[in-house]
Amino acid sequence: MLAYRDETTPPQYFNLMRLTLENSCNVTAPLDVTDEVDVEGRVRVTHMLFDDRVDASMGHHIKQTTIQSHGPQVSHGGIIVHGPSRSWTEKFDFIHALPCETLPQECEILFTRPRLGHYPKPETLQYARRCRAFLIPQGSPDSNPRYLQWRFSTSLIERQLVFDFTEVQHLTFLLLKMMRKTYIKPRFKDNLSTFHLKTVTLFVVESHSPDIWRKDNIVNCVKYCLNTLLRLIKLRRCPHFTTDGVNLFTGKFKRVELEQLKTVIEDIRSQLMWCIANLDMDMFGSRIQDLLGYRLVPLSVDDFCCSNELEIARAIMYTIPSGLSNIISNLSYYYSTIDKKKVTGAVKMHLRFLQAVQTTGSEQEREIASLIISYLYGTLASIEASFSISAGDPITQYVYELYKLSLDADLMSAKLKYASMLYCSGQFSEAASILTNCEGLLGSAVAHYCGCLGREWYGESDVYLQKELHTNKEKLKKKNFTTCVKFSKHEVLCVPEHLRCEMDRTQTQEDQKQRNMDNKWMDLVVIDCVPFLYYLQYLVYRQIGRPGRTYVPVANLEAYAFKPEGMFGHCETATHVLAHTMELDNRIDNARCLYEQSLSIFATNNVAILHLMRLYNTT
Repeated sequence: MLAYRDETTPPQYFNLMRLTLENSCNVTAPLDVTDEVDVEGRVRVTHMLFDDRVDASMGHHIKQTTIQSHGPQVSHGGIIVHGPSRSWTEKFDFIHALPCETLPQECEILFTRPRLGHYPKPETLQYARRCRAFLIPQGSPDSNPRYLQWRFSTSLIERQLVFDFTEVQHLTFLLLKMMRKTYIKPRFKDNLSTFHLKTVTLFVVESHSPDIWRKDNIVNCVKYCLNTLLRLIKLRRCPHFTTDGVNLFTGKFKRVELEQLKTVIEDIRSQLMWCIANLDMDMFGSRIQDLLGYRLVPLSVDDFCCSNELEIARAIMYTIPSGLSNIISNLSYYYSTIDKKKVTGAVKMHLRFLQAVQTTGSEQEREIASLIISYLYGTLASIEASFSISAGDPITQYVYELYKLSLDADLMSAKLKYASMLYCSGQFSEAASILTNCEGLLGSAVAHYCGCLGREWYGESDVYLQKELHTNKEKLKKKNFTTCVKFSKHEVLCVPEHLRCEMDRTQTQEDQKQRNMDNKWMDLVVIDCVPFLYYLQYLVYRQIGRPGRTYVPVANLEAYAFKPEGMFGHCETATHVLAHTMELDNRIDNARCLYEQSLSIFATNNVAILHLMRLYNTT
């Protein structure tokens, strides 16, 4: 096979073309069902060469769809996917790699760039000249389709470079990895990876004197690495250590995210001693303190200035709502794929499992199970109520009891699901009472969270964060914390009719291309609590004959949609419900403008296009 590039190929990536064995200049015919022939007649080798096969060493069948996965995923065959890795266990990464005959020109930078001379060692550079490099099945994040590109890897060279680290250099790198997992990953997930930190450490080892790498100076060594990382973030460019022309930030961070990352790294650097003292993973903080020869006393909350205190609270509160939102999205999507006759059994099975965890699990597992159980009671209630509405039957007492069990899931989302059911079943006065109660819960001490990919929003005020620091965690989550509201396919009759359209956001092939495995929420009805509250109030007041009271929720919706700091979370859905109130008030031009505004924010996977078509067809 010939590795080649054209004008569309990014740095560090190649295309692969098959050639005949007899004459290396002649293109052969396709040799595999996964090969593709391009417009110039070249036989292109795709990733499906590996991804649509039974690998004898694993004994599993890897589905083609896993090649497009982002982050750890598990295919139907049980294969765990980490980037180009295909494995049956989290303990190992296995990557199919095609060895290259020569190093590409970009690797010359490793041998020719100016350096102090102590690192890499001369013998390591000689080894690197002879070292095999590889092409691995991974495309550029900025390219489409990705499965036609192969990434160039110098993993053997990089491994030898790390083997040449001293003990203190190894400890510095390990400490950076621990800090990433503890302080950075909860907020930025794996966008800042271990590979970024390894690259930064390599550059620091190369550019700093060997004299600094002492056990009594290890905290400063970490600080040198953080300084280098900050410099690269400010430049918005992280070069590859062995390969020229590569920016390791490409496809990982947007500009605004780099600014947020810079703030987090600066905070870690300014409180580095405290961060080390609070690393309890493998007792790493204590071990580092032993090397220093004195004890680092963790600072109390009172020792921090207010801004640092709030940043700590923000980092703590990130993980629970984000993970909870993803769990609810995945469960709701799963229920949507199940037959109507089996869905209630599936929810009850999950409830039994979580109730068992409450009995036998650890303290943290019991706490998380308690939160999910409350959400599932609300889901089961809405499913049963939707079936009753569909059959024209009254809502049973059993359903009301389920709703009551769900109301302490968080501050508001479960109550809004209950109010939505009351509205859809014609119980308008009861719905109005619930909504009035919800409106009274709003305030600066309430945190609004959404963990849906592409709509992430963590709206905590400083007042809320101060409470988080000084309040029992479980009490705080139930009294001051709320997530976006989600409805599965089987709950749809408990959703106002106009809002049901949100389940149909994916209409075209282009829409589908813009989605990935983490966008399951797009097949649900999802709306943030505040706009849903005002929208339900508007609908209910129309039904109970209080048109004069509809002006306030519409004004509140407008204020939410056009607030000076901008919109967050599911902002397009908030715009759609505001547009629907305009339609009902016969302000069609205003509604049309709002739908167009929604499309300007999200051009794909946006149901606004259907609403616009409907308006143009009816007018």
